[in-house]
Amino acid sequence: MRVLMSRLLEILGSGMSIDIADLILHWFGVVRDNPDEHRDGSSVQQFDQVINLLSSNKTESATEKLRLYLFDNPSCIYGRMAAAVVCLQNGELELAIDELTKIYETAPNNTMALYALGHCYERLGKESEAIEFYQDCIKFKNFLQLPHQRLAAIYFKNSQLEKAISQYEQLKLEYPDDMSTLVTLGYLYIGSKNYDSAIEAFDTAILIHPDNFHEVPEEVEQLVAQEHFYEALEILDRLLEENQQRSDILTIRADVLGKMGDFENSVRQYEQAIDMYPDLLEATIKLGTQYLRSGAAQFAAQQFNKATEINDQIVDAYIGLVIAYKLRGNAAEAASTLSLAAAIQPNSTLLFAHTAALQFNIARGV
Repeated sequence: MRVLMSRLLEILGSGMSIDIADLILHWFGVVRDNPDEHRDGSSVQQFDQVINLLSSNKTESATEKLRLYLFDNPSCIYGRMAAAVVCLQNGELELAIDELTKIYETAPNNTMALYALGHCYERLGKESEAIEFYQDCIKFKNFLQLPHQRLAAIYFKNSQLEKAISQYEQLKLEYPDDMSTLVTLGYLYIGSKNYDSAIEAFDTAILIHPDNFHEVPEEVEQLVAQEHFYEALEILDRLLEENQQRSDILTIRADVLGKMGDFENSVRQYEQAIDMYPDLLEATIKLGTQYLRSGAAQFAAQQFNKATEINDQIVDAYIGLVIAYKLRGNAAEAASTLSLAAAIQPNSTLLFAHTAALQFNIARGV
């Protein structure tokens, strides 16, 4: 059980590594074009300069421009959010809280400010305040994953296992096909000795994984083997007309385009498949390979690193299933499942080694 608790702490603690300043900057990219009655055209341009400087980590230059912007627009919540980013980039959590509180007082339903306040308070060890803001965040937008995850982590840390489980059960309702949610929920169920629910969660995570549905139609396989690529594409296009959400068909289509030498459209097709299912392991690896062939080593490394994470997640599901079967007394099922995990585990080592080699070469300028 010590290993199990250690694994859960690792999973639940990962959210604290998120750079909240970067998260806010990403939020700006989504919302900053919305109309704001406190800003005219010239102030919008002035504010955009601030954000561009912050995004480039030019904090000192951004601070001066932001000071002027806030002088003219003291009640602009975007400006106050940018001021919070400056504080966060300088490691000044208390000052960031001051800026975020001003937003909260003006716009108590701003979920970005609420989450950022929770995050800052949690980093300062003030868990009761963090819980309050995370809960407020969920009241307005229950589908947000991060506040649920951080609440679960705090509850778990304080031995409130049922409350932690409740957060992930709510996430499961919002995201029934999210493998990470199911795997974490499975481990939490093991911690509460609810082995049947744990087995169900891990089984579901494994069964819904999109790579399990990848099957090349026999006719297409034969046509590709004979290098009749256009005929193969026609069949795949008909299948996509019937169901545009077939990520497996998109992946096969990308394979065919790659064999035809159409790398640009092949990459676009893999990206489209991954947009549908971010945990699509085969498409992620193949996209990395296409990037590598085109000389985009940095993008290739990112894809292989993502593939490592996906593979590890699949292994985690199998290992969790092994633990649940073993603790329930099903030794035969545990042994059978363990052999499947052992077959998958080496993929992570190979992908990690490939990623490390690419990153080393990038650093050397090779």
